Amino acid sequence: MEAAIKNVVGVYLKSSKGKESLGGKEFQSLVKSQLKNILTDTEDNDAVKTMREQLDNNQDGKVGFQEYMNLVGYLAQALSDQRCLENETQAESSTQETQAEAAANAKAEPKAEPQAAKEAEKEDKPVVEKAAAEEQKPEEEKKTDVEQEGAKAEENKAEENKAEEKIKTEEAS
Repeated sequence: MEAAIKNVVGVYLKSSKGKESLGGKEFQSLVKSQLKNILTDTEDNDAVKTMREQLDNNQDGKVGFQEYMNLVGYLAQALSDQRCLENETQAESSTQETQAEAAANAKAEPKAEPQAAKEAEKEDKPVVEKAAAEEQKPEEEKKTDVEQEGAKAEENKAEENKAEEKIKTEEAS
Protein backbone atom coordinates (compact mmCIF):
# COMPACT_ATOMS: atom_id res chain seq x y z
CA MET A 1 0.00 0.00 0.00
CA GLU A 2 2.89 2.30 0.74
CA ALA A 3 4.13 1.90 -2.83
CA ALA A 4 0.64 2.64 -4.18
CA ILE A 5 0.45 5.89 -2.18
CA LYS A 6 3.90 6.93 -3.37
CA ASN A 7 2.83 6.16 -6.93
CA VAL A 8 -0.38 8.25 -6.65
CA VAL A 9 1.61 11.23 -5.30
CA GLY A 10 4.37 10.72 -7.87
CA VAL A 11 1.91 10.73 -10.76
CA TYR A 12 0.44 14.01 -9.53
CA LEU A 13 3.84 15.66 -9.06
CA LYS A 14 5.06 14.51 -12.47
CA SER A 15 1.84 15.65 -14.16
CA SER A 16 1.86 19.05 -12.42
CA LYS A 17 5.51 19.56 -13.43
CA GLY A 18 6.37 20.93 -9.99
CA LYS A 19 3.46 23.36 -9.86
CA GLU A 20 0.86 23.41 -7.09
CA SER A 21 -1.99 22.33 -9.35
CA LEU A 22 -2.85 20.74 -12.68
CA GLY A 23 -3.95 23.04 -15.49
CA GLY A 24 -6.31 21.89 -18.20
CA LYS A 25 -3.63 20.36 -20.43
CA GLU A 26 -1.84 18.65 -17.58
CA PHE A 27 -5.07 17.18 -16.22
CA GLN A 28 -6.08 16.02 -19.72
CA SER A 29 -2.69 14.34 -20.16
CA LEU A 30 -2.88 12.66 -16.73
CA VAL A 31 -6.36 11.27 -17.41
CA LYS A 32 -5.44 10.00 -20.89
CA SER A 33 -2.20 8.36 -19.80
CA GLN A 34 -3.05 7.09 -16.32
CA LEU A 35 -6.81 6.42 -16.20
CA LYS A 36 -7.67 5.06 -19.64
CA ASN A 37 -8.31 1.56 -18.26
CA ILE A 38 -10.60 2.75 -15.46
CA LEU A 39 -12.53 5.65 -17.00
CA THR A 40 -14.51 5.87 -20.19
CA ASP A 41 -14.27 8.87 -22.53
CA THR A 42 -10.64 9.63 -21.61
CA GLU A 43 -10.05 10.55 -25.27
CA ASP A 44 -13.04 12.93 -25.28
CA ASN A 45 -11.60 16.37 -24.46
CA ASP A 46 -15.00 17.79 -23.50
CA ALA A 47 -15.74 14.90 -21.14
CA VAL A 48 -12.35 15.32 -19.43
CA LYS A 49 -12.90 19.08 -19.21
CA THR A 50 -16.28 18.48 -17.56
CA MET A 51 -14.67 16.09 -15.09
CA ARG A 52 -11.99 18.69 -14.28
CA GLU A 53 -14.65 21.34 -13.71
CA GLN A 54 -16.57 19.00 -11.39
CA LEU A 55 -13.41 18.31 -9.38
CA ASP A 56 -12.50 22.00 -9.17
CA ASN A 57 -14.08 22.76 -5.78
CA ASN A 58 -12.47 26.20 -5.40
CA GLN A 59 -13.34 27.17 -8.99
CA ASP A 60 -9.82 28.31 -9.86
CA GLY A 61 -9.83 26.46 -13.19
CA LYS A 62 -7.18 24.02 -11.98
CA VAL A 63 -7.07 20.72 -10.10
CA GLY A 64 -5.15 20.99 -6.84
CA PHE A 65 -3.73 18.04 -4.96
CA GLN A 66 -6.77 17.68 -2.65
CA GLU A 67 -9.12 17.82 -5.66
CA TYR A 68 -6.96 15.19 -7.37
CA MET A 69 -7.18 13.03 -4.24
CA ASN A 70 -10.98 13.37 -4.35
CA LEU A 71 -10.82 11.84 -7.85
CA VAL A 72 -8.55 9.04 -6.62
CA GLY A 73 -10.91 8.35 -3.71
CA TYR A 74 -13.95 8.33 -5.97
CA LEU A 75 -12.28 5.93 -8.40
CA ALA A 76 -11.12 3.65 -5.57
CA GLN A 77 -14.67 3.55 -4.16
CA ALA A 78 -16.13 2.83 -7.60
CA LEU A 79 -13.69 -0.05 -8.14
CA SER A 80 -14.47 -1.44 -4.70
CA ASP A 81 -18.21 -1.26 -5.36
CA GLN A 82 -17.73 -2.93 -8.73
CA ARG A 83 -15.69 -5.78 -7.23
CA CYS A 84 -18.23 -6.29 -4.41
CA LEU A 85 -21.02 -6.43 -6.97
CA GLU A 86 -19.06 -8.94 -9.07
CA ASN A 87 -18.44 -11.11 -5.99
CA GLU A 88 -22.14 -11.02 -5.05
CA THR A 89 -23.11 -11.94 -8.60
CA GLN A 90 -20.64 -14.84 -8.60
CA ALA A 91 -21.92 -16.03 -5.21
CA GLU A 92 -25.54 -15.89 -6.38
CA SER A 93 -24.64 -17.72 -9.57
CA SER A 94 -22.79 -20.39 -7.61
CA THR A 95 -25.74 -20.81 -5.22
CA GLN A 96 -28.16 -21.15 -8.13
CA GLU A 97 -25.93 -23.75 -9.80
CA THR A 98 -25.71 -25.73 -6.55
CA GLN A 99 -29.49 -25.62 -6.12
CA ALA A 100 -30.01 -26.72 -9.73
CA GLU A 101 -27.58 -29.61 -9.25
CA ALA A 102 -29.31 -30.66 -6.03
CA ALA A 103 -32.68 -30.58 -7.77
CA ALA A 104 -31.33 -32.65 -10.66
CA ASN A 105 -29.82 -35.17 -8.24
CA ALA A 106 -33.08 -35.39 -6.30
CA LYS A 107 -34.98 -36.20 -9.50
CA ALA A 108 -32.41 -38.82 -10.45
CA GLU A 109 -32.63 -40.69 -7.11
CA PRO A 110 -34.86 -43.79 -6.99
CA LYS A 111 -38.26 -43.32 -5.38
CA ALA A 112 -38.33 -46.57 -3.37
CA GLU A 113 -37.91 -45.54 0.26
CA PRO A 114 -38.14 -47.59 3.42
CA GLN A 115 -41.11 -46.92 5.70
CA ALA A 116 -38.94 -45.25 8.37
CA ALA A 117 -37.61 -42.72 5.84
CA LYS A 118 -41.18 -41.86 4.78
CA GLU A 119 -42.17 -41.24 8.41
CA ALA A 120 -39.10 -39.07 9.01
CA GLU A 121 -40.00 -37.08 5.91
CA LYS A 122 -43.49 -36.42 7.31
CA GLU A 123 -41.91 -35.06 10.50
CA ASP A 124 -39.55 -32.82 8.50
CA LYS A 125 -42.30 -31.56 6.18
CA PRO A 126 -43.02 -28.32 8.12
CA VAL A 127 -39.31 -27.43 8.00
CA VAL A 128 -39.17 -28.16 4.27
CA GLU A 129 -42.34 -26.14 3.68
CA LYS A 130 -40.89 -23.22 5.64
CA ALA A 131 -37.70 -23.37 3.58
CA ALA A 132 -39.73 -23.52 0.37
CA ALA A 133 -41.78 -20.50 1.48
CA GLU A 134 -38.54 -18.64 2.23
CA GLU A 135 -37.22 -19.58 -1.21
CA GLN A 136 -40.33 -18.12 -2.86
CA LYS A 137 -39.99 -14.74 -1.15
CA PRO A 138 -38.90 -11.91 -3.41
CA GLU A 139 -35.15 -11.28 -3.31
CA GLU A 140 -35.61 -7.90 -1.56
CA GLU A 141 -37.41 -9.56 1.37
CA LYS A 142 -34.59 -12.07 1.84
CA LYS A 143 -31.90 -9.39 2.14
CA THR A 144 -30.91 -8.04 5.51
CA ASP A 145 -31.28 -4.34 6.27
CA VAL A 146 -27.58 -3.81 5.65
CA GLU A 147 -27.76 -5.57 2.30
CA GLN A 148 -30.82 -3.51 1.33
CA GLU A 149 -29.03 -0.28 2.27
CA GLY A 150 -26.01 -1.39 0.24
CA ALA A 151 -28.24 -2.16 -2.74
CA LYS A 152 -29.89 1.26 -2.41
CA ALA A 153 -26.47 2.92 -2.26
CA GLU A 154 -25.43 1.08 -5.42
CA GLU A 155 -28.65 2.18 -7.15
CA ASN A 156 -28.01 5.78 -6.10
CA LYS A 157 -24.42 5.57 -7.37
CA ALA A 158 -25.68 4.15 -10.69
CA GLU A 159 -28.19 7.00 -11.00
CA GLU A 160 -25.44 9.54 -10.29
CA ASN A 161 -23.26 7.94 -12.96
CA LYS A 162 -26.13 8.09 -15.46
CA ALA A 163 -26.70 11.75 -14.63
CA GLU A 164 -23.00 12.50 -15.11
CA GLU A 165 -22.99 10.66 -18.45
CA LYS A 166 -26.07 12.61 -19.52
CA ILE A 167 -24.36 15.89 -18.63
CA LYS A 168 -21.25 14.84 -20.54
CA THR A 169 -23.36 13.90 -23.57
CA GLU A 170 -25.30 17.16 -23.46
CA GLU A 171 -22.13 19.22 -23.16
CA ALA A 172 -20.54 17.29 -26.00
CA SER A 173 -23.51 18.13 -28.27
